[in-house]
Amino acid sequence: MNTSSLALGQSTSGQTIAMRAQARRLHERVALRAGLALIAWSRKQSERLSHENVMLRQQNTALAHRVRAGDLQQVALFGSSL
Repeated sequence: MNTSSLALGQSTSGQTIAMRAQARRLHERVALRAGLALIAWSRKQSERLSHENVMLRQQNTALAHRVRAGDLQQVALFGSSL
């Protein structure tokens, strides 16, 4: 029986298993980093959108106040002319 081929076969098999384990760990690390990057991006988007929504709400409120003030002026003008 040729023991060198058996040892070589076991070594290659062991190397293959080790390489597969390393590749699996690499994929897990890449997936983890990608997931964390997506979470960070999502949080930044939410913060940006929240800021934009606050600004838009403030602009709409200011516009509503101006329109309301304009309506009150028109009512006052119509009331004084009667």
